[in-house]
Amino acid sequence: MKTLFIFILFIVISCKSIPEKPPSIEDYPILRECDSIGKIAKMDFKNGIREYDILGTVTLTDFEMFYWEYMEKNYNIIIKASDAPTFEEECYAESMNNEIEKKYGKKFINSTIEKAKLEYEKKSKVDLLRNIRNEKQCQKHYTQQSTVVKNK
Repeated sequence: MKTLFIFILFIVISCKSIPEKPPSIEDYPILRECDSIGKIAKMDFKNGIREYDILGTVTLTDFEMFYWEYMEKNYNIIIKASDAPTFEEECYAESMNNEIEKKYGKKFINSTIEKAKLEYEKKSKVDLLRNIRNEKQCQKHYTQQSTVVKNK
């Protein structure tokens, strides 16, 4: 019994004395690859490339198209959507998105969406009023033309 106790104690002590090396990026080739792709994205960002990638399916609405143009025009950021990105594309996109958030802030995209919505709503109202005015002018012109035809 005493021998069994000493044997168990020996095993417990020897298990604790073996320091376990924490995993590093070098232990996983796929993480090394992602890290090197991330460095490319950081370098591209430093060289002026600004691409914010939405990973996943995006429904392309009129507002989405307006927002993408708004971001390029106002911030020189190209918005992209990657429905089924490869591993490399995802690594690049996440690093580039992180660089944009570091520069402009974590809430940058959400705040620009809100600003763009306000501008889009204004633009939509102006377009609606313009369409109504054009429609009235067309009706007036059509009414004048039909009057001329009836008088002949």
